[in-house]
Amino acid sequence: MSLYTVSYLGQDQWLAFEDTQAARIYAYVPKLGRFVLHRQLGRDFYWDNELDWTPVDAATGHGIVEAGQLGKLDDPRHRDLLDELTAEPDHKTLAEVFGAQPVPERTPSPKEFAAAKVNALASAAPGKWFTYKVYDRDKRKAASVAARDLRTGKIAAVRKSGLHIDSRVTSTVDGRFAVEIARTT
Repeated sequence: MSLYTVSYLGQDQWLAFEDTQAARIYAYVPKLGRFVLHRQLGRDFYWDNELDWTPVDAATGHGIVEAGQLGKLDDPRHRDLLDELTAEPDHKTLAEVFGAQPVPERTPSPKEFAAAKVNALASAAPGKWFTYKVYDRDKRKAASVAARDLRTGKIAAVRKSGLHIDSRVTSTVDGRFAVEIARTT
């Protein structure tokens, strides 16, 4: 079992469960009393890496569930997300998550990240841009090199996929540099 607390700007937001066999991310929603497939968190875990993912053990996970503080969607501005998660048919009970055979908590390897990115890109419409990686403010040159390497096929996962891609470097709101990719055909 791989459990994580998911934080944004230093504040814990979710208790997440990675189904390592299906490569899916589920978030605990106290109002529903279950873990629900959370596509946005899955995209961040396997693709964007903009949130902070901290592995936790089962005992800590139980404590978080009992406290019911993470994943609260009581604010009216979260109504759409709560409705989406309530309607999601893919969910896990607490027994399914905590009763699962433990596996070491882990961060996906660079190959797993790349494979997930290529899969998402392959299923997207041509011309739809995705963030491949975000670089710190002082890493503009590294971002440019990564964009070039993606375009020229030096990144093995992209080259082996047979996809034709375009890449670019854009600035983020906080001044970092995002390498974005899109399928061209």
